[in-house]
Amino acid sequence: MNQSANAPWLGRKGLPRIFAWIDHQFIGVLALVFIMGGMVASEAMMSMGMIGLTASAVFNNQFRRNFQYFLQHKALVALTCVFFIYAVSGLWSENLGWWLDRLRMKLPFLLVPFAMVAIPRLDRTLYLQLLYAFLVWIALAALHSLLLYALNYEAITYAYREGRVLPTPVQHVRFSLMAAFAAAIGAYLWREHFVWRYAWERRLILGLTVFLAVYLHVLAVRSGLMALYVMIMYYAGLLVWKQRHFALAGLLAVAILSGGALAYRYLPSFQNRINYTLYTLRMFERQEQIGELSDARRMGSLYAGLDLLRQHPLLGIGIGDIRDATDAWLQAHYPSLAGLQLMPHNQFLLVGAATGVLGLLAFTVCMMYPWLYRGAWRDTLFTSFHLLVFTSFLVEHTIETQLGTAFYILFVLMGLRYFDEGQNPPQENVSWVELLYKKEKSAPNLE
Repeated sequence: MNQSANAPWLGRKGLPRIFAWIDHQFIGVLALVFIMGGMVASEAMMSMGMIGLTASAVFNNQFRRNFQYFLQHKALVALTCVFFIYAVSGLWSENLGWWLDRLRMKLPFLLVPFAMVAIPRLDRTLYLQLLYAFLVWIALAALHSLLLYALNYEAITYAYREGRVLPTPVQHVRFSLMAAFAAAIGAYLWREHFVWRYAWERRLILGLTVFLAVYLHVLAVRSGLMALYVMIMYYAGLLVWKQRHFALAGLLAVAILSGGALAYRYLPSFQNRINYTLYTLRMFERQEQIGELSDARRMGSLYAGLDLLRQHPLLGIGIGDIRDATDAWLQAHYPSLAGLQLMPHNQFLLVGAATGVLGLLAFTVCMMYPWLYRGAWRDTLFTSFHLLVFTSFLVEHTIETQLGTAFYILFVLMGLRYFDEGQNPPQENVSWVELLYKKEKSAPNLE
């Protein structure tokens, strides 16, 4: 007997009919907006977006079909494996509390790759609109940061001599990375001739891109600046390789060299930041008063990570014990840096010290695979994002915070789902919101 005949609230597959009424396209896009907004506004908002995206995937009348598609999608599975690399290291971790905390931080790698499959479509127009929204959002946050600087100019400029930076909406290193990527988005949208509605938006996009590049020099956070320069060098290389624009590539190279020199000459925050770095290097070499110097903490943690990897090359110390082991090493070699709950300030080194060479190799493959998936590296923005991330991995444990994890997982998955357009699992139900997204596949060409 048909089960739905006895239970009218069930569909023909035995699932609640309400699952068929859920508009997963609308919920999914709304969740992405929440995650983007939460990166600057609120961690709670960011978490709500991830929870909403996951709930849309779970309460779905096409759950089985989406899950089968997910298992066949090697790039999504590779991202999910990052969670299991951390999970397995718990077998030889003594501090299970910290291990569980690291797993909690990596839950988006377990849940969100599959959850993204529940969004029926992420076509070119929608993808570029989401990128545009992020560009504007980050530019507004940067403008607010500059206004705070203007209101407290003397105090904040002096604070740069002590290693502090101007106020940012969220942790300054992660925000600098978001600002650098937003600048790359602006260059990408301008090159793609994108506008949401009006022709003057192209000038706005170009203006926001230049503004963010200047802001990064005022903010003077090395992670963001290094990522920006690496992306500019990548674009310069493309101009030479693909289009033989030697003159324009040369101008970009000059911009890199002159930009730093001009910033040092005319931006007190940038100048004080450079001087503070040089001062830290001298003090660290002498081991004098290094406990209060943020750069000294970074260097000490790197030495600790290298030695831990040397002592435990095969399987590592265990992700649950990485913080305790780093602190113990610092206590023995740099006592003034002990007790600060440090971990190696290099994502690759942290993973290597925690999971050994085998874990580091698996982690690197998992992080590289989405970039290489089906020629995704040919997309300039997707490659720019990976250059930014891998550059930050060299000087930060970027994905060991909720914000860093959300930033990485969101834009990798958005890129992958955009490249998958036309290869999504077939959708049986078309909702009223479908009409909202039936737009042209290509952005208007204004030239």
